[in-house]
Amino acid sequence: MLSVISTAALHGLDAVAVNVETDITNGLPVFHIVGLADVGVKEARERIRSAVVNSGCRMPTARIIINMSPADVRKRGTHLDLPMAMGILADTGQILAEETRGCVFIGELSLDGTIRRVNGILPMLLQMERLGFRSAVIPQGNRREAGLVRGIDLYPASHLREVIDHFNLAAPLPRIGRDERQFPDGEEPGGPDFVDVRGQEYAKRAIVIAAAGGHGLLMTGSPSTGKTMLAERIPSILPRMNYEEILEVTRIYSVAGLLDEKLPYIMVRPFRSPHHSITPAGLVGGGAVPVPGEITLADKGVLFLDEFGEFDRGTIDMLRQPLENRKIEISRLSERFVFPADFLLVAAANPCRCGYYGDEEHECRCTASEIERYRSRISGPIMDRIDLHITLRNVRYRELTGGTSITSAQMREQVERARRIQEERFRGTGIQRNGQLDSRMAERFIRFDEDAQSRLGMLYDTYALNPRTFLKIRKVARTIADLEGAEQVRWEHIAEAVQYREEPPGRRSTVTETVSSAGEQAGKGKRRGGAEGWTE
Repeated sequence: MLSVISTAALHGLDAVAVNVETDITNGLPVFHIVGLADVGVKEARERIRSAVVNSGCRMPTARIIINMSPADVRKRGTHLDLPMAMGILADTGQILAEETRGCVFIGELSLDGTIRRVNGILPMLLQMERLGFRSAVIPQGNRREAGLVRGIDLYPASHLREVIDHFNLAAPLPRIGRDERQFPDGEEPGGPDFVDVRGQEYAKRAIVIAAAGGHGLLMTGSPSTGKTMLAERIPSILPRMNYEEILEVTRIYSVAGLLDEKLPYIMVRPFRSPHHSITPAGLVGGGAVPVPGEITLADKGVLFLDEFGEFDRGTIDMLRQPLENRKIEISRLSERFVFPADFLLVAAANPCRCGYYGDEEHECRCTASEIERYRSRISGPIMDRIDLHITLRNVRYRELTGGTSITSAQMREQVERARRIQEERFRGTGIQRNGQLDSRMAERFIRFDEDAQSRLGMLYDTYALNPRTFLKIRKVARTIADLEGAEQVRWEHIAEAVQYREEPPGRRSTVTETVSSAGEQAGKGKRRGGAEGWTE
């Protein structure tokens, strides 16, 4: 008879349902696997043969044909071993075939019949849940990761013999019911704390704004001004992850093979810091079978690019689409893969190759052409797409010994308060933060008072802003107003937002000069806009 076993196959970060059809007939003993299966799937023939025999069952010496439908979708992965073995056993009457209906099978087989953990089980189970399946046999090593799926009863198994006995009603597998599982909430952000950072109050304020509104941040400064130290602490001020975010990020890490029994799911926001020698495929994802890159691995978290000017210019330019669209699209022949890219970009760069151009205490050894060549490695379009540009100065002794000691918890409180305002504002629109606003939505959601509205035209026309830069300033000003709880954006919010469009040392922006008269007022806003203890 013909048996049909249900399973799934990965396609990027998503999955498709697959029916494993097994037909065993008289004839020369052959074992064919068809249905657009790759080489790794076809190698399963020998694993299945040994696993079935070593589990005390009979491997038929007949013509075995296994078809995986739909036949126009490529099948990859060792997780198809178990469903193929179950198809053979059902077709030969060695298990009760009717008991397998409505159940999903996922798992890799070793030669002795052990069922090994597999990558990508989370998106496969999510897809089968959407299709109405309510039970699944999975590897024991995947039980905690699979437990994130709410609508499926799980039957973890360590050996093929256990699965055979379960479906022959001899020894049932332990069931992990949907009502027995505790679905996790995000953990409290941990790691380094901003309480360790003395001085750099201007940078701390910019970081709060970046985290609150989801705005990209570029920090320029001499070595030892604290760029890396500040960046490493940004995850500690981001809000805890909710269930949907945990599910999305864990799905990415599951497909990338970065989970194990000790780390079954991702509970804190990712912080990814790739080396500047990374390839474009390593950053955005790719390969013969596309896998997530560092941008996608930073989804819902922070992507920190240290030594920004040392990255290959072509690699940096690959950030342009993800920063605008919050997703990455990769095409391979007839296949198209979409990876999420909702990350907070934080970059750090020296002002020149030696690092001391514009430094008040060290002499720069670079020539004018070397400085220009170093800066040109970061293209104008990328600079335009980063909302906040700040320059860090050396910390003075009085700041080191007497600066504020604001904690990450105090900063996170400001961020969470501003994000709650944004979530309420954008409810039902598909966006969550000001940094995601496009020009059309900015016109709808950013409201200015009379004074600010009258000055915007002067600011734009007199200093020849381009539309993208103008939009960035308005979005940052909206976030600053949210941090203060203001319904309308005022001129001092705009003035402060402009201060975060600094050029590197030696190239002071004329736009910044336009608000020099409001600079003191904006500076006061920056200092008073924090938690207790923020003032200098």
